[in-house]
Amino acid sequence: MTLTLPPGMSGMFGYGSLLLRSSMERTLGRPYPDAPAVATVRGWRRTWDSIYPNSRFYFEPSAGERCYPSHIVYLNIRRDPAATMNGLIYVVGADDLVRFDERETVYDRIRIDGDLIEPTVTGGPVYAYVGKPGFLLEHAVPPSQAAIRASYIAIVEDGLRELGPAFRQQYDRSTDTPPAESIVSDRLDP
Repeated sequence: MTLTLPPGMSGMFGYGSLLLRSSMERTLGRPYPDAPAVATVRGWRRTWDSIYPNSRFYFEPSAGERCYPSHIVYLNIRRDPAATMNGLIYVVGADDLVRFDERETVYDRIRIDGDLIEPTVTGGPVYAYVGKPGFLLEHAVPPSQAAIRASYIAIVEDGLRELGPAFRQQYDRSTDTPPAESIVSDRLDP
């Protein structure tokens, strides 16, 4: 399959919360008009190690007690020469990229065109977001320092349900298991 990008447009490779179309649309601020292209890249693996400073999400380690983790852990991608990873390619314009750069402040936007196995993309670049140095969890810490939101996992799971069992199987093969001790039932301050 070939995906031809219109002039001035780019491809955005979604691999975490962007597997759920409605998550993409929330950032765009409008409905996404077409079906995203299912894609596979070589040399990348999903990891649970991108950290975002936190001040609003909390969990309750015991009744009535609030704990605000210093950081929230999100999916990231890291180089792994033995891996192939699936995701979705959305076609976006320059203004959309600005919105995503604002959303993904702890990530660098990099080109991954050369790593695509499928589809073949012509007419423009394809980008993915990779965790920035300084915002990567290098070793296990307690949830009070860095926690994975159960609500974030639910977003990814909803996207995987929409994409079906074959997509899910490939996702599982190319994704580290989130450490259970880091997952918290999170709530958001209003």
